Amino acid sequence: MINHISIAAHDPQKVANVLAEIWDGMVFPFPPAPNSYFVIANDGRGTAVEVTPAGTVLVPGEGLPDEADLNASTEEYEAKFVQSELRPMYVATHLNINTKKNIEEIREIAKRAGWRVFVANRDGGLFQLIEVWVENQFLLEVMTPEQTARYVEIANPEFIAQFFGAPPDASIVSNQPAENLNVIG
Repeated sequence: MINHISIAAHDPQKVANVLAEIWDGMVFPFPPAPNSYFVIANDGRGTAVEVTPAGTVLVPGEGLPDEADLNASTEEYEAKFVQSELRPMYVATHLNINTKKNIEEIREIAKRAGWRVFVANRDGGLFQLIEVWVENQFLLEVMTPEQTARYVEIANPEFIAQFFGAPPDASIVSNQPAENLNVIG
């Protein structure tokens, strides 16, 4: 499970409010990055998106804390949000989220926001999703419950290996069952 992601927007508050509407979630201020918002989905799992102003980047802190002391204060070593002159028009990063809403509800929300929206049939109809172009620059893939069910059905190593016509790279495959994995970001 991916817990959260940060995305940049020209109007972070508007983007946060639209995401919250898609998710039936809530918006909170996000103090670590000035003028940013934290959108939490109403999914019982803590799924969230941090929406920061365009040009916000994360930079690493300097130095490292004492590895022997897991309870040491680490604030001075932690990543920080800072403003940059870099503001790309498009990025390779995109986000795929689930919603309880249907296709028409998502279309209406995106159109009201003034954003490009359409139903995409990926890989010739293998699965479907709704492309929502946040501020007409950032790709947000939204999946209805039915679309999510199909995605979950095919998003497994066996199917993917068959679809791509090759076994997964053994150097990166773990024998550890997925239910034991925990991603914290």
